[in-house]
Amino acid sequence: MRGKWFASNLIICVAVICSFNFLFFHSVFGADYPTKPINLIVGAAPGGPLDTHARILGEVASKELGVPVVIINKAGPGGALAASTVATEKPDGYSFLVTSSATMTANFAIFPNLSYKKTDLVPVFMSMIVPITIAVKADSPHKTLKELLDAARKNPGKIRSGSYSPTISLVWEGLIRQQGVDVTHMMYKGASDAFVAVMGGHIDCYLEALTPMVSQIEAGKIRLLAFIGSQRNKKYPDVPTLKELGYTSFSRDFWSGFYAPAGLPEPIMNKIVRVFEKVLSLPDVQARMDKAGVVPQFMGPKEFADFVEDQYKFYMELAKQKGK
Repeated sequence: MRGKWFASNLIICVAVICSFNFLFFHSVFGADYPTKPINLIVGAAPGGPLDTHARILGEVASKELGVPVVIINKAGPGGALAASTVATEKPDGYSFLVTSSATMTANFAIFPNLSYKKTDLVPVFMSMIVPITIAVKADSPHKTLKELLDAARKNPGKIRSGSYSPTISLVWEGLIRQQGVDVTHMMYKGASDAFVAVMGGHIDCYLEALTPMVSQIEAGKIRLLAFIGSQRNKKYPDVPTLKELGYTSFSRDFWSGFYAPAGLPEPIMNKIVRVFEKVLSLPDVQARMDKAGVVPQFMGPKEFADFVEDQYKFYMELAKQKGK
């Protein structure tokens, strides 16, 4: 009798434990995820390419996920403010960082006292490529990048360049250092300041994301010399890349991606990746991103993590060379 009683109670205990584990797994590890709004913390002000693409993706993803996707802008140099915010959030799948390539790569080479560490955040997926250009005033005598650099060789210190991005500047300074030319590089507070400077003849060229340049290009005020990234832009197919021009070491794609607080459960990671991969493949989403001047580009967690690490090493080496 005692044996039957023990066996029946053991079965009940096992059933209770299994039920608890099932419910625990579903609630904690994402089978019923998401159950409330998801916040995308964007490391830029409203209106730019990073913010625009996050809103496009969030709008469509919310329909797939069945919950609102809320955009929260936290602008700051290199996305550092947004990164430090997300780094302190719970890894429960309700807070993601959407930021530029600098945040987890070049920032560590440029800013000595960041309030977050590489290990605080994990790469989830890459979402887009941001075309970066080297541009001159439309009536500039420099028709190609080679002509611009040749002019710098003949007139040391006389050619002036400008940018508002420390990351873009780090790449540009590495290129001109490799070429052995003396170019005076100016840092500006924003893209509009650099544009005013080049139009006023205060600088000879400036380096900037394509998106805010488009209207000036179409108005005939600005001319592109090259794209820093690895691919030509389909909107301006005649403009070469640094790679095509022989500056392979400095032909770097500037990109954006999603990160999560370290410790995000794998089932939640997989679900988010699956949903956004689908969203990025939709023709309507791709058309809207193209109109915004950015290139949809999906890369999954493992490949993205390896890519970010390679980029991190590249920028750390650039900073080391600059300091010599």
